[in-house]
Amino acid sequence: MCAQVRVDTVGSIAKGNSLYQERFRELLLSHKTGDFAAGWELARTLGRPVAPLLWEMFGAKQSNVRPRLVLLIAAVLAGGPAEDERLFALLDRPRPLLRERTMTSLLLALGPRRQRAVDDFWTRVIGPNTEPEALLGLAARLACARFPGSTKGTAIIHEGDPGMLAAAAFGGFRMSPQLLRTMWRSRDRYSELFHRGVLLGDGWRLGIEGIKPPTEHLDYAKNLLRDTSARLAASHAAAILLRARAGVLDPRGDRPDWRLLQLCASQSASREVLRDWLPAMALPRDEEPARIAVAYALWQPVDKILKEHKQWSVDKRIRSHVAVALAFRMAAGSGSTSGSGNGDSATGNSATGTDGSPSNNDSGAERRVTLVLPEVPEFRFVVWASGGEFGSGLPCEDPNLQRLCDLVAAGRASRAVVRRTMEEALWRWGSHPGMGQWREERLLIRDLLLAGSDTGRRYPSHLRPSQRYFATGLDKGDSFYTVASELFEFLERPVTPVPFEYRLK
Repeated sequence: MCAQVRVDTVGSIAKGNSLYQERFRELLLSHKTGDFAAGWELARTLGRPVAPLLWEMFGAKQSNVRPRLVLLIAAVLAGGPAEDERLFALLDRPRPLLRERTMTSLLLALGPRRQRAVDDFWTRVIGPNTEPEALLGLAARLACARFPGSTKGTAIIHEGDPGMLAAAAFGGFRMSPQLLRTMWRSRDRYSELFHRGVLLGDGWRLGIEGIKPPTEHLDYAKNLLRDTSARLAASHAAAILLRARAGVLDPRGDRPDWRLLQLCASQSASREVLRDWLPAMALPRDEEPARIAVAYALWQPVDKILKEHKQWSVDKRIRSHVAVALAFRMAAGSGSTSGSGNGDSATGNSATGTDGSPSNNDSGAERRVTLVLPEVPEFRFVVWASGGEFGSGLPCEDPNLQRLCDLVAAGRASRAVVRRTMEEALWRWGSHPGMGQWREERLLIRDLLLAGSDTGRRYPSHLRPSQRYFATGLDKGDSFYTVASELFEFLERPVTPVPFEYRLK
């Protein structure tokens, strides 16, 4: 309606709407009834129609920093990437506050990658000061990873502390070869942050832009994995994720522990190696068995998965995840269950057909799946995707999947809709293959920007204050960190739609 009649008030909530203003004041501004998470969730749920009202409320708070930050977050969550123009209009003002610029960069860094470049991104984010405070410079470098071409025209970096260099490497800034060699050899207490920034940055550039990581970086990653020092545990995750994404895992090596296997299992380039490592049952001590179970359903031959159904279908922790992942895989094609199966897909460098669906180079007879698993209601989608009838059964616990059940049973759902809904379910459940990369990137942002503050000492809890990286610019007890930490925790729960860079391809 808004697009057809071109009336601003159609499809949006009026800026002066007292009902909505009062509710947001109760949740975001009141000391008695305040609940940031509930207010931000309301803003995100209402979406773009309420964004103008929240921007107006933000503008009305001229000098009180904490309420401005809280309202800024609500306005950005409501508008989403579609309303980046409002955000950059704020940044283009002569003197936005340091906290506002830094919070904006944090929001962008934690958000999805944009598909279009923004002119003069770097200069617009840091503002008129060409040498911004360390905190702002750090956050702005992290935000650069979410915008294509954001580092274009920036100078080559020749020096900096490990945290700033970690953010620069992750954001895609160029560094001198001599500096890189020096940092890789460094035993500085923050050097593991640099390792993570480089390796995670290489990973997203490989996955999104197809830029292969330098051979020496892959070698550094291999050497890191050989170092069993506990202080490098986070570096190990970044290292094995990059090597799996580049398809250079050693098939002769031992299967990694479940934590690292979860990261390996997300990458299609390593599927041949992974087939020897992925079991039908949960691994001992695995705290999140569904993530490896989904990889098992994506990479093992379909016939093998069906034959082993008695192993995975009895485990309530993983059976729905396996069924949904298998349904996603089979809905891409015509139902072949031979060879490596239909739909070798996952995040990263996937083999896809001309229509965007995973390619299937295996030959073999095509047949319908006749297996019935009444205790796994989601398995009906697998039968339907293979060409069988969508039978009746127990309702799905996930309400979105149950609504899809009704549509499929009525003949009103296409394969594309089923695939998208299956993937979104895995994302909401936290077992989506892209979840590993998503989490590791967020942990890097957290450890660079938040962990050194008074509020951020809750993560990671095993580090002493002296071992935490802290970028200067604000006092450790500044209210900025309180709001930023609540934002980080609010965004911990994955919500749909699945960001483009983590989608199954």
